[in-house]
Amino acid sequence: MAETGARDLLLEIGTEELPWGAVQEGRKQLHDNLLQILKRERLEHGEIHVFSTPRRLAALVEDLAERQEEYQELVKGPRRDAAFDERGNPTAAAEGFARARGVRVEDLVVRETEKGEFVFAEVRKEGRRTLDILPGLVDEVLRSFSFRKSMRWGEGEFRFARPVRWLVVLYGEEVVPVDFEGLRAGRSSRGHRFLSSGEVEISTPRGYPEALRRARVLADEEERRKAILDGVEEALSSRGLRAVPSGETLDEVVDLVEYPHVLLGRFEERFLELPREVLETAMQEHQRYFPVEDAEGQLAPAFLVVHNGDPAKEEVIRRGHERVLRARLEDASFFYQEDLKRTLEDRLPDLRSVVWQARLGNLYEKSLRLVGLCDEICRSAHLPEETAEKARRAALLCKADLVTSMVVEFTSLQGIMGRIYALAAGEDAETAAAIEEHYLPRFAGDRLPETLPGAVLCLAEKVDNLTGCFGVGLIPSGSEDPYALRRQAVAVLSVAVGKGLHLDFSSLLAAAAERFGFARPDAVAAEVGEFCRQRWRQALLGEGFDYDLVAAVLDLALRDPYEARLRLEALQEARADGRLQRAYTGFERCHNLSSRADVAELDADLLQEEAERNLYSRLTWAQEPLRGYLDAGEYHAALGVLLELAPDIDRFFDEIFVMGEDRRLRENRLALLKMTASLFLEFADFTQVVTEGER
Repeated sequence: MAETGARDLLLEIGTEELPWGAVQEGRKQLHDNLLQILKRERLEHGEIHVFSTPRRLAALVEDLAERQEEYQELVKGPRRDAAFDERGNPTAAAEGFARARGVRVEDLVVRETEKGEFVFAEVRKEGRRTLDILPGLVDEVLRSFSFRKSMRWGEGEFRFARPVRWLVVLYGEEVVPVDFEGLRAGRSSRGHRFLSSGEVEISTPRGYPEALRRARVLADEEERRKAILDGVEEALSSRGLRAVPSGETLDEVVDLVEYPHVLLGRFEERFLELPREVLETAMQEHQRYFPVEDAEGQLAPAFLVVHNGDPAKEEVIRRGHERVLRARLEDASFFYQEDLKRTLEDRLPDLRSVVWQARLGNLYEKSLRLVGLCDEICRSAHLPEETAEKARRAALLCKADLVTSMVVEFTSLQGIMGRIYALAAGEDAETAAAIEEHYLPRFAGDRLPETLPGAVLCLAEKVDNLTGCFGVGLIPSGSEDPYALRRQAVAVLSVAVGKGLHLDFSSLLAAAAERFGFARPDAVAAEVGEFCRQRWRQALLGEGFDYDLVAAVLDLALRDPYEARLRLEALQEARADGRLQRAYTGFERCHNLSSRADVAELDADLLQEEAERNLYSRLTWAQEPLRGYLDAGEYHAALGVLLELAPDIDRFFDEIFVMGEDRRLRENRLALLKMTASLFLEFADFTQVVTEGER
């Protein structure tokens, strides 16, 4: 750089109260966008620290250079023969190019390119001062945010998650002159809304966290998280209790407060008669409270509140939260008692008035389709009648809890309340569990169904959703996937593999499409199959399987996803121990020769040489154990049979000249090679496999 030195940069965007999701989105975008812009502007810098609270997003850039790096660029000009005459003297074209680029003609250089020789100018630009760049840079950063929900205010067109009320922009101790949408940047931030006197003067960027801390604002999210966890421990340490917050609730609370304090509240023991899931949902999802349990793991009549108020008024705050939760639990208790007056089966007629999707009918019709699909899956997977009976019963009842008062009020309890109400009505435990499990996995990384009837109903649900949506054109595109079909496609593979279910997936898709009465059910099934195939490919690659081995089993996956996965594991293991490469080399030679020729039927009497007779003998022997192992699901053993053919294939090519002059011998040997390659193809599509050096 022309000048040395660096100063810290502070940018704080002060806002009205941001939703916690906007705080999380904004924190990441501020870091990533600022990093990208600084790189583009050739401004060297140290670490970037991002701070956030419900009322601010801020970035501290350490050691930001005082000037851009010098810029050097090789600019392409005219062709050499146009820039210089036969004697090597510059033409008007060369002189004009040099003048336009601010260099001397004699400084032009000639470079060879793919299109011939051209002249180039080496252009050097001195870096601009950082202070001159910062106003425009800050403006760009402010306009770079993209929130899922944003708003305009006043008369401007600028959009943000909430109105921006102040800006702090400091470069070292100097205020950067930034004017943005009627705001003038300064050094005045804001402290805690209730616990500070208001404005906070920021002297230097690195003093920012401490200045806010004195004003009762913890700008660092991790510092707030630690304060919350420490407060939880302090509130419960002497009471023999422990908090059981979900990770999502803790993340939300961290971004809902600026100066957290934790207090313990209580509710009446009579509410413990409610299902635990109801209590936890009422506390966490609706009020952002932390449930509390005793040493035996039983839910206690207590909860933890993380508040942003005055610690001196905690008793008032406690009573207020207890009053709010009491009202919420009174409602839940009323809904629960009312719901128990009718069984899930009694509610089935109500599903006729609940539309699943405008073009795909109501939930009662969906329930009947699921019953039929459960039968299809159980037949395909050869499951016992007891499992099929439980799956069918669960399929009939699985949507009935959607019309209960509890699920209408607490929508996240769908399936969970179905299980609870089914058990209360005397349904079998596995049938009840299947009602909850058919929604699994609800998100990436979520648990899979534990019961076999639950796995069957889960698969039926996913297949019905996929074929129905594709049949009416509700196909994911780009980032749009409102029905979560990508996740459901991957779930099909996960559930089938997790439960070891062999099923004909293509036939299942065809049966599901038929039940909707689509004009071309076969086309719908084929489209869904290809969609699942591509999603499974990405999922398997994400697990670490080699791309060529995944391609080798993908076609089989549409027939039986679980079997395809097992064959893939066998291939990957054989590659890891080095056996696959040798066997594949033999297959490749056999396939390449035989696939390009018209091959007649093999005549064993024409096998004259020992090497070809020996290979034929080994192939004849290998067919029975190979197919026996495949039928028994012993895929490592089946692949082992093929791998044992490698020495015989190698010997054949070492001793036999395949493409000899005798047409009958040539065609017979090609038939032998085709027989060899075909045996490999019974296990997987080895044409997709590549050698070690090609991967």
